[in-house]
This record gives sequence, C-alpha cells and structure tokens, in this order.
Amino acid sequence: CKVTGKCGSVLVRLIPAPRGTGIVAAQVPKKLLTMAGIEDCYTSARGSTCTLGNFAKATYLAIQQTYSYLTPDLWPENPLGKSPFQEHADYLQSSSNPGAAR
Repeated sequence: CKVTGKCGSVLVRLIPAPRGTGIVAAQVPKKLLTMAGIEDCYTSARGSTCTLGNFAKATYLAIQQTYSYLTPDLWPENPLGKSPFQEHADYLQSSSNPGAAR
C-alpha cells in the first residue's frame, strides 16, 4: 500500500518493495525507516528535499500513515468452537431415546 506524507513543498511516497530489497532511499528517510522497523521499501520524493526538517517530517507523516492499515498479524485471536455438524450430532446423540421404536 503506497502511502504519502507532505510537509511544506516536500512530498514523500513510501512504496512496498519485495523481500530482501532493503531500503532504497536518501539518508534522512533511510534512518527514519530503519528506526521504524521497516525493512523493504522504495521511496519517492518531490519538492525541496534539501530542507531536511520538512523532508524528515514528511517521511515521518508517511510512516505514521502505515499504522492505519490492519494487517493479518494484528488480527485478534478468535478461538474456534465446534463445527455445526459436531454440535448437532452431539445434541442428537444426547437427546436420543433408546427405548423408542424405529
């Protein structure tokens, strides 16, 4: 999921990369992405990136947007109960009358 961050004239775009690619970025975003724990990412920047404060803040805002995605590793654990077939089979077995005619 491509995310963007903007501060001043600087627009930073984070693009997911295949595993093992590493971080393909300038020095400022590379340090921030490394501290954020991102391992594989391409970056794209537009605007006046020589203003390091805006460049760093735009990168931070892009990283902040990645936390809005709910990935499968963040899903809550839901224990599975019995299947409907098993529940009904158990009910029928417990409520069966052994003396009834067939």
